[in-house]
Amino acid sequence: MKLTMKLSIALACFLFFLAAATTASAQCTFEILVKTDGRRNAGTDARVSLQVRAASGPTLTITNLESWGQMAAGHDYFEKGNLDRFRGAGDCMPSEPCNMVLTSDGSGNKPGWYVSYVMVTQLGQGSLPSMTHRWAVDQWLAIDEAPHMLTAERRGCGIGAAAP
Repeated sequence: MKLTMKLSIALACFLFFLAAATTASAQCTFEILVKTDGRRNAGTDARVSLQVRAASGPTLTITNLESWGQMAAGHDYFEKGNLDRFRGAGDCMPSEPCNMVLTSDGSGNKPGWYVSYVMVTQLGQGSLPSMTHRWAVDQWLAIDEAPHMLTAERRGCGIGAAAP
């Protein structure tokens, strides 16, 4: 009987710790800047998505970046020469956000888009300091312009970058 009781207590403790470990991660606020180049036809009306992750831990996935927009009402995002600002919440990353995938769905009146850079800042939360990474994109996200891709993937873990 004592062995059964000990096993029951051990199982209950295990389940408690398992539940505690699988609860939602702390939420952090992310600020994102996207710079569209000033060249002719650089802007887009396409839907843009963004994925960002640290060397380990959760991935921040935004399926419609414009929905996080922080510009004035009526602002036209991702237009020629724009520096667009976005803000939202996601699971905190344990270290600097350093891998990024930016994707255009190629839709709209002007599907091609020339992106200069993307910068992501995870604002400090509790014991986590604010962390920023900037990726130079300098590429068309278009099927009719080289490199004929709608996605730009950049890796940069361990390589910090200063803000513009």
